[in-house]
Amino acid sequence: MTSSPSLWTRFQFRMPKHDVDRTLTYLQRSRSAPIDIGVLSLHSPQDLEVFKYLIPHITRTRSLIVHGHHAEVRAASLLFCTPSPTLQLLEINSTRGSVRLPDDFLGQQAPSLSSVSFTGVYPAFWSTLPLPSLIEFKLSLPESADPFHVGALFHFFSGCPWLQKIYINSKETPQDVTLDQVISLESLVELDYACNLVGRIIPYLRLPRLKRLHVSSSFGSGQAQKLADFLPHGGHVLLAEATKMLYYSDEQSQEVRFYGDETLLSYTAFRTTADRSPIDWFFDETCIPFGRIEKLIVGGSVTVDSPINILDFKNLRIFQMIQWNTSFAEGLLRSLHPHPGGEIPCQSLREIQYTYRGSLRPLVNLVKERKRAGHQLRLVSLSIIHGSEEDLVEELKEHVYEVLITT
Repeated sequence: MTSSPSLWTRFQFRMPKHDVDRTLTYLQRSRSAPIDIGVLSLHSPQDLEVFKYLIPHITRTRSLIVHGHHAEVRAASLLFCTPSPTLQLLEINSTRGSVRLPDDFLGQQAPSLSSVSFTGVYPAFWSTLPLPSLIEFKLSLPESADPFHVGALFHFFSGCPWLQKIYINSKETPQDVTLDQVISLESLVELDYACNLVGRIIPYLRLPRLKRLHVSSSFGSGQAQKLADFLPHGGHVLLAEATKMLYYSDEQSQEVRFYGDETLLSYTAFRTTADRSPIDWFFDETCIPFGRIEKLIVGGSVTVDSPINILDFKNLRIFQMIQWNTSFAEGLLRSLHPHPGGEIPCQSLREIQYTYRGSLRPLVNLVKERKRAGHQLRLVSLSIIHGSEEDLVEELKEHVYEVLITT
């Protein structure tokens, strides 16, 4: 068993100060085979002693996970000055303070590095360290941390041809948030960006393969107004209350969702009809998307003073109402009633998904009027928050092909 190097390549450290002998044994028996180091806990100066034995072997390290207090993590980072040709995964987590990595980190050479995760760590090397194999990048900075240069970071990303996932979370407003040119991230499929002034970054990113966008915090000066201009009537009020935007795409649909503590507004365009991404919708002033949207989700503590003009959604197939405000829900349902002249709004509507805590009467009236005008809904899905109205449910079933109920 001792003659097989592959059996001695995984290093696990629970109490590093007691692992010197075991570490030396593993290093000797693994010979020149690639090694995996995780999780190395650095919470005292004594813990660094074991780490120092590993430094000469960084050139054959395949994965390295370091968690610890900022003082020990900073001391350990100063030892990472050797090129790391085999390193594929790197995770550094600093607690009780932040750490800024040295300029010569990894000897400025990590050609195989594909996954990077920093918590409480500033990767100050990004402007000069090429990472041609990078696929996933995560950065999380705590509150009271120094601002980071997000513009330089995204310029660095543009040199990573295989980058697919970016997660950035900072409680502080970053520096250098204005990009001077469009940055193309050709392979990116996920962007999770939880930072202030996000609106100054997103419009300058070209993301042709993006499947999921999640941004939160403020959009920045002037950006909220620009985004609100592309929402239906009353969208200014909705967006003013919203704190996050989520864009998600799967094989069937693309969705843009704004939400906050008391607001939810979501649009979904199915791939069969949508020829542009929702990101294009919100940053291209020549495109008004509502006529192509096939699913609309509305909820929140909005009022009838900020109505949504549902007639803008000419191809609406699925309408989902989360009834947080009864008067608003009733007003929006009334807008779907047939007009006195016989015209039926949203004639492509096939399904209503209704989450309610009040009376079903407005919904029953709607389906009765539409059926009377020659448009019977195929499906109504009911989610009951509390209470029930069995008589109205039975009446509803008389005017809809199918009714589903969940509680």
